[in-house]
Amino acid sequence: MIGILLAGGRGRRLRPLTDRIPKPMVPLLNKPLLEYNLNVFKMSGIREVIMTVCYKKESIQQYAGCGYKKGLRIQYIEERSPLGTAGSLFASGQAFEETLAVLSGDALTNIPLREVYQYHKQKKARVTIVTAIVEHPEQFGICLADEDGRLLTIIEKPEDPFLWTNQVSTGIYLIEPSLFKDYSFKGDVDFAKDVFPALLENEEPVYVYETNAYWQDIGTHRAYKLAEKRLKRGIPGITGHLQPHYPLSSAFNPFILQEKTGPVDRFSLSSQMLKKQAGISDEKVLL
Repeated sequence: MIGILLAGGRGRRLRPLTDRIPKPMVPLLNKPLLEYNLNVFKMSGIREVIMTVCYKKESIQQYAGCGYKKGLRIQYIEERSPLGTAGSLFASGQAFEETLAVLSGDALTNIPLREVYQYHKQKKARVTIVTAIVEHPEQFGICLADEDGRLLTIIEKPEDPFLWTNQVSTGIYLIEPSLFKDYSFKGDVDFAKDVFPALLENEEPVYVYETNAYWQDIGTHRAYKLAEKRLKRGIPGITGHLQPHYPLSSAFNPFILQEKTGPVDRFSLSSQMLKKQAGISDEKVLL
């Protein structure tokens, strides 16, 4: 497997925190979310990682570099303008030769990707979507599957409050590389809105893997505070395994660079400082 980390998002719902840094660099207990995401790959034995980057990409590249300090080999696909969750992958699809483990860079999780991979191969799936149970499924993409786990439909952020399931897409996918050669999506492309509906229409084998692993979207200030509180209490498979790498390295040598990068402004990643600037307090979060 090759790990794909989607790290190009703007993170508008986390403003003003993300006015200064990209969402993957938002700190959780003085470590950037990026560090936790990279650890998901490491825990599953994945050492080859490709990151799609766009917004404030220099700070991500400066922090992660080639990945050798983290036991990884990291390459980059740069987007000059946002191309959605799938656009840059389809543009680079001819280079993929192994199953891709795609991880959205805006969530905290301990998903065991090797178990998902075994399920994916057992089902002979072209795409496997990892789903999780959430309290408010209307905020995510609802996945309806048959008894065998085959995806029937995916509904993005439905307005109807009466839902058939609270299983939602986590933004974690396993994808066979042939997909990017057989489908010619171009430009701004979204997996949930564009790719998956096309696969269902063509009766492609798309399956759902329901996980009991920890998964939490970090897209809002409330979710961000909740994640920090849970990390302080301890989350198996997430806490106790990571070592911070501060200060930021002043040198990096990414393997894939599609445009020249400029100098990177130095900044502090202190959680308390950034939370103070963003107006985030340590008040109790209601579950």
